[in-house]
Amino acid sequence: MKMVWCGVCGVLAVAAVARAADDPIAFLKTHDATVQAILAEAPADSLPPAVREELKKHINAAFDFEELSRLALGDYWQSRSPAERDHFAETFSSIIREQNFASFSRYYREGAIRYESAEVQGDAAVVQALAPVRDEQIEIEYKLHRVEGAWRIYDLVIDGVSTAEGNRRRYARYIKKNGYEQLIVQLDKQLARLRQPRD
Repeated sequence: MKMVWCGVCGVLAVAAVARAADDPIAFLKTHDATVQAILAEAPADSLPPAVREELKKHINAAFDFEELSRLALGDYWQSRSPAERDHFAETFSSIIREQNFASFSRYYREGAIRYESAEVQGDAAVVQALAPVRDEQIEIEYKLHRVEGAWRIYDLVIDGVSTAEGNRRRYARYIKKNGYEQLIVQLDKQLARLRQPRD
């Protein structure tokens, strides 16, 4: 198939990217449009492995996993060695990537996420949104900051509950009771379960 450059399309694409760099809602909508375009071309009943991986890649491209990992360990982050931080970040980020795929694939399948408002203060932003789940609307608060000039999500507050804060509290309790090394063992097991092939 011969590729033809569309000048108007190119200008519009550049304009969309420019808006997304300044406006967090434009960034989220542009991100959603990419994911929904992939889903629109996929079979309705099941997703081929290659499509699953492509979707997972695009869904997770909006997140700052380094910051997610740091927030999840809270005060324990500073006391870990660089190698321990790398291991935790790799394992924890992989878990979140798998969970994001499951959650956001469901949201996109059931309808469009509706962005209600945005509050921007310098390089930080909070976006209020509603996501369809069955016959209900889930309230999602996106917390974003700029990373190398682009918006990235570092926390999701779902129906008033912060995922970053929830992880931090849960991991802190676990470390206090069982130790950091045992937490890593459990996280490695959790990731292995999430990566098991599905029928």
